[in-house]
Amino acid sequence: MARILVLDGHSAAALAVTRSAGRAGHWVSVGANRGLFAAAALSRYCSTRLEYPVSTSEPEAFVESVLEFVRAQAIDLVIPITDWTLGPLSAHRERFVELSRVTMPSQEALEFASDKYRTIKLAESLGIGVPGTLLVESTGDLSQFQRGPFPVVVKDRFSVRWTAGRAVFGSVAYAYAPPELEDKVADRVRAAGDVLIQEFTSGIGLGFSCFMIGGQAFLPFQWQRIREVDPRGSASSARKSVPLDSSLVSLSVKLIREIGFEGIAMVEYKKTADGRLILMEINGRPWGSIGLPVASGIDYPRYLIEWSLQGNLPPQEISYRTNVTCRRVVGELTHLSNIRAGRPANWPGAYPNFWSSLFTMAVPWLPGMCYDDVWLSDLRPGIAGIRNWFQARLKSKP
Repeated sequence: MARILVLDGHSAAALAVTRSAGRAGHWVSVGANRGLFAAAALSRYCSTRLEYPVSTSEPEAFVESVLEFVRAQAIDLVIPITDWTLGPLSAHRERFVELSRVTMPSQEALEFASDKYRTIKLAESLGIGVPGTLLVESTGDLSQFQRGPFPVVVKDRFSVRWTAGRAVFGSVAYAYAPPELEDKVADRVRAAGDVLIQEFTSGIGLGFSCFMIGGQAFLPFQWQRIREVDPRGSASSARKSVPLDSSLVSLSVKLIREIGFEGIAMVEYKKTADGRLILMEINGRPWGSIGLPVASGIDYPRYLIEWSLQGNLPPQEISYRTNVTCRRVVGELTHLSNIRAGRPANWPGAYPNFWSSLFTMAVPWLPGMCYDDVWLSDLRPGIAGIRNWFQARLKSKP
């Protein structure tokens, strides 16, 4: 079996990948930024932990630390999970060629998909629905903004961009009136150089994933969001597997293929009340809710490892289980914490009620329900994650 290093141990996807690799019999190590809580490193499937320099503030030192560990531990495969580590490793990918394989898209595909504006324009050219988007590089560009209904979304062009050897983290915010929009745009232009203004899109969150090799899509999978960590829009805290929709599959495969991704990838949409699919996000790396397809019968991490190391093709398609609901306890707790603060002023459309949400979420198990974090066969990461969630909030209180 292979020796595998999974990075970004703080992330939900890292825990899913660690468990998958360990259950397949591989030796697994988990890496994470020094001082950062990393649930994946607490898994029974983690043999040893690597604490590396903070990848977003010391990228060069981070790369050197990973290289040293790869040499010392004879690592066969490195699996970066987030943009925090993908960027620095991609910039130094040639240094790993003789040492270890690294699962990541080509530099060109990575740069393309990391640029939300380029992705939006490409999707638009392919006939995929997108939110109305304006690229703003100075506050003077706001004169081009067609005044429409508020709120509008103020979103960074990149989730993280690298400037002078350090990361500038992206953000997403909402503006409810012209003065607030001007302030938020000016702030992001100063911090990041440009920013996107997008129309607000409401609807049902739908996701699609597949394994793309040579322009061919393997293992298609689809899901629907049930709850989001932040009800205004964020990662999901609960979602369920649903049957494939041929239209959604066709649009998604077209976009993934055009960008040039190889490996696992996901695309997310909002389905509006009138049935339109509007693109929200695309990722060519393990995503936060990857535990759902694994629980439904498609073990993406396992197939990714086999393809990366042996070149084995995954099955063309698997009849996965539908109506499997996967929850993340710490995400659900944060969801409750967010809605307890009440509906934001001027928020359009529906907003979840705290007590009805609490009643629904208090049921710990139903047929077809599972958890990303809490596994009876691997309890420590989930329990430690819940404890860490409460400790962090106690510390933040004045």
